[in-house]
Amino acid sequence: MNRPLIRPQRPTTEADAAQPVTACTAAPRPRRRPWLISTVAGLLGFLALLVTTLMTVPIPATAAALGTLAIDGALELTLLLLVCCTAVALLARRRRARPAAALAAGGALLMLVMTVVPAGALWRTAEAEGVQLSATRYLGQGLTHGAERPAGAETHTYATADGEALKLDRLPAHGGGSHRPAMVYVHGGGWKIGDRADGYAWGGWFNDRGYDVFTIDYRLLPHADWRSGVGDVKAAVGWVRDNADRFGVDPARITLFGESAGGHLALMAAYTEGDPMFPPTTPHRDTSVRTVLNFYGTTDFDDVTANAAAPGLIRQATQEYIGGTKAQHPDRWHASSPVHHVRPGLPATLSIHGEDDRLIPVSQMHRLDKALTDSGVAHRSVELPWSSHLFDLTRGNLATQISAGVVEQFQQRYAH
Repeated sequence: MNRPLIRPQRPTTEADAAQPVTACTAAPRPRRRPWLISTVAGLLGFLALLVTTLMTVPIPATAAALGTLAIDGALELTLLLLVCCTAVALLARRRRARPAAALAAGGALLMLVMTVVPAGALWRTAEAEGVQLSATRYLGQGLTHGAERPAGAETHTYATADGEALKLDRLPAHGGGSHRPAMVYVHGGGWKIGDRADGYAWGGWFNDRGYDVFTIDYRLLPHADWRSGVGDVKAAVGWVRDNADRFGVDPARITLFGESAGGHLALMAAYTEGDPMFPPTTPHRDTSVRTVLNFYGTTDFDDVTANAAAPGLIRQATQEYIGGTKAQHPDRWHASSPVHHVRPGLPATLSIHGEDDRLIPVSQMHRLDKALTDSGVAHRSVELPWSSHLFDLTRGNLATQISAGVVEQFQQRYAH
């Protein structure tokens, strides 16, 4: 039987002729597994799921409550994750890494929902409060935290207590003039951490509006007791009043502004003017203020642990501040709650609180609002949806923009 003759193809060029003729071509190299992009996609998917859980599920655990502090600029974080997840999903699809593409796409979908839904709710709140939001500021300053020490800041000692010099920083108003309004800022930190530099960001905002700003230190736990902080705040206000002529400040237009533990101390100092139970750390004839701004501060110790998402954490912080349990010191628990000092004639009060605050529940603001209403005290209370503790940690986010707009409206009405 004759076999067909197989002839090699004739080389078409001299270069082809130089190559040896082989019976078969080389086998294709095996495709490398896209382990790197799969790892990145898995990490992003996990982060997206974690952020979604922390934003939507009130887990009664200290770690979960503290975890919300890391996403207080949640709208900015979700937007950032949305961009990252989308980019990784497209890259994984291009490389035909289907599991990685699915993971990243799932994370992108979660972050899309968690960006659009809260933003929509906050936008509606801004409209209801008469505040105009800026998308440019949101995108440009959304992840900007705090501020450095401003140029021209002055440090002064406003009191000495137990051998400790208590200091404040004066941030002069931007612009001249006399009889300017003043703002005294009280930082937060659970009554045991933080310092006056925490007020630089808001201080600059008030400076732009013609305020002299005084950001203060006060004695912290464990070197303070349940009355020390209130007395220190009063001493700072008294010092500003006593030096009003020196700084060109109008002593009749002083605002106390506190956040978290600082909000509690600001309320207590404003509401206990002249109360012998809470004297100023150093003698001052007058420690009164025109308005008080309370951001997510404790107002009623009897209620704060009952409604807290992480009661263990709040109970510990409260007992450290009071110096014991309610059963041990019921009088201190009562006397340290601003709601029990509400009466007619108090300074106009603005409270702003996040609806999803896992540390200090929004019910604290509601209880103060009711007490102020019953006593006929001028006040305003604003609840921010999808916002947790320290919602104003980042400077351009929607919650901070709403807060700034509400503060400006409030101050124009009651402080000028």
